[in-house]
Amino acid sequence: MDNKWDIIAEIPDLTGKVAIVTGANSPQGIGYHIAHQLAIKGAKVYVGARNREKSQNAIDEMLQSTPSLVHERLVPLAMDLNDFQQVQRTARGILEREERLDILVNNATRMSMPLHKDQHGISISFGTNFLGPYLFTTELLPLLKMTARQAPGVQIVNVSSRVHLALPTGIQLSSLDDFNRDFGSQDDHQSNRLRYGLSKLAMVLFSKEIQRRANEEGIPMVATSMHPGGVRTDGVTRYFGEGNDRLKDLLTPLDGALTPLFAAAHPLPFIERGKYGGAYLVPFGAIGKTSEDGDSEQLAKDLWDTSERVLKDVLNAGL
Repeated sequence: MDNKWDIIAEIPDLTGKVAIVTGANSPQGIGYHIAHQLAIKGAKVYVGARNREKSQNAIDEMLQSTPSLVHERLVPLAMDLNDFQQVQRTARGILEREERLDILVNNATRMSMPLHKDQHGISISFGTNFLGPYLFTTELLPLLKMTARQAPGVQIVNVSSRVHLALPTGIQLSSLDDFNRDFGSQDDHQSNRLRYGLSKLAMVLFSKEIQRRANEEGIPMVATSMHPGGVRTDGVTRYFGEGNDRLKDLLTPLDGALTPLFAAAHPLPFIERGKYGGAYLVPFGAIGKTSEDGDSEQLAKDLWDTSERVLKDVLNAGL
């Protein structure tokens, strides 16, 4: 779409629809603005954050800035995506409470960081940026599929990054060691950046595999990934440092929310799902070019299978 503001103007009334947006706690992040705009359009929105206080603060900010919002349609959602037991419990709680789920935006992320592992031996950044969203989404898939069958138009959005294009070709995703790849160092700028890129490649592949499986089952739904643009979020500002010249030309958080909003709620991706389904988008709603690995159907299948296996072991351990 040529005019970025057309995206919001052309999103239809969403009254009666239910949406979840993770990583929606800060007005200086894109998730907040995705959730806010979906709520303005009438959707019931779960506002995701790592704890309830942050989620409630975001809701309070939305209500203050837009008094016309219906308070009951903004629901706090507290979840640490690296706590897989909590992720599973949270998803199952939603399955018990909701009769439909129309929009899922997996936006929460950690910026580049050293290779730290959790108690399960899993890279914290890969766990937070991909395995947590994978588990959350797959737990919610029965509700998403049911909604799609009854009210076609379900849209799943996985926020990625162009950083995945910096990865060397030939990535493997068949083992936990592949998920924990250090790219030469456990803590230098380039290795940290590539590990972040690996988690964002996973989001690209995940969208493709969700779409492939939905198509096989004849489920009328759309899954996309996207680079939202270079955005001056809290995380990016901390990463580069306040006053860094690289921050000058970055998008505002609201502008950064536009491409995910297009994927989540604009009618075009569903109407033209043969074109947009599984696609990697770039600002502002254009179909972008991913890497050779990002286009690999086999790598997407490997990622799904390995993630399922790793998480089964973790959840069975009960830690």
